[in-house]
Amino acid sequence: MPRIVFWNVNNKDLTRFVCDIAKRVAADIIVLNENVVGSADTVQALRQNVSKKFYVPIPAVEDRFHCFCRDKRFDMAEVHAGFRTSVRNLKIGSCRALLGLIHGVDPRNYDTEARIAHAISLGTELRFVKQQQETNRLIVLGDFNMNPFDRGMNLAEGMNSMMTKRCAAAGSRRYLNHEYDLYYNPMWSLFGDETAGPPGTIFDTSSQGPYGWSMFDQVVLNHSIVHLFEKVEILTNADQDSLIDKNGRPDSKNASNHLPILVTLREVEP
Repeated sequence: MPRIVFWNVNNKDLTRFVCDIAKRVAADIIVLNENVVGSADTVQALRQNVSKKFYVPIPAVEDRFHCFCRDKRFDMAEVHAGFRTSVRNLKIGSCRALLGLIHGVDPRNYDTEARIAHAISLGTELRFVKQQQETNRLIVLGDFNMNPFDRGMNLAEGMNSMMTKRCAAAGSRRYLNHEYDLYYNPMWSLFGDETAGPPGTIFDTSSQGPYGWSMFDQVVLNHSIVHLFEKVEILTNADQDSLIDKNGRPDSKNASNHLPILVTLREVEP
C-alpha cells in the first residue's frame, strides 16, 4: 500500500527527523513544504539512512514542494505547476491518479475573505487540471492554512469537501446551474482530544488561532478515488525523537510548528 508523508518543516533543516520518519513508517513518497535544504542533499540523506532507492522525481524544481519517491512505479512526475500548487502523476497499482500539492495562504497575512478567494481560485485551477489531464481521480494534499470546517474547504467553487464518505458518494452537487465534484475529507475524524492522536496538526492561541488547535495539514480525495483510501494519521514521533513538547503540542523549538501526516492508500479495491 502506498504510504505518503507530508510535512511543513517550517523553514528548518529537519533532515534527520525526515529520515527517521521515513524509516519508521516505511514511507514510499515524502513531500516537504517550506524545506530550506536542497533536494539533492535531502535525497542523499534518505539514500544513506533509509533506502538507496529514493530519488527526486523529474522535473526537480527547487520551489515550494520537495518530493522524494522510493519506487519509480509511483511516477510522481509533475504535470502542472502553479504559484502555490504542484500536481503530480500518481500510479496506484493499475490506477492512474493525480496528486495535487497545496500550500494555502496563511491567516497571519491574509484575512478570511482573502483565503476564501484563494480557495475558489484553487478550485478553478484544479478543475482545469482535471480537464486537461482527462481524469477526476485527484488527491489533494498539503498545508491548506484552513480547517476542514472553514468556508473555502466547503464551498462548491472551492474544495467542495465533505465530512463523510457517504456524503461524498453523491458524486457532485449543483451550484448556480453548474455541477461540482464532491471530495471526501477524512481529517474531520482526527479532531479533538477524544481521538487516538493529537487534536490537530498545528497549535496557535494568538488572534489568528482562535481554536487553539487547528487542522491545517489535510488530505482530501475526489469521490472517484475514495475507494483507494485506507487511512490518515498525524505523526508525533520520528523514531526515538518526539515531535511534540511536554504539553503535547508541536515542538516548534526542536522540530516544526506543524506535525506531519501519513496517508495510506490501497492498490486494489477493498
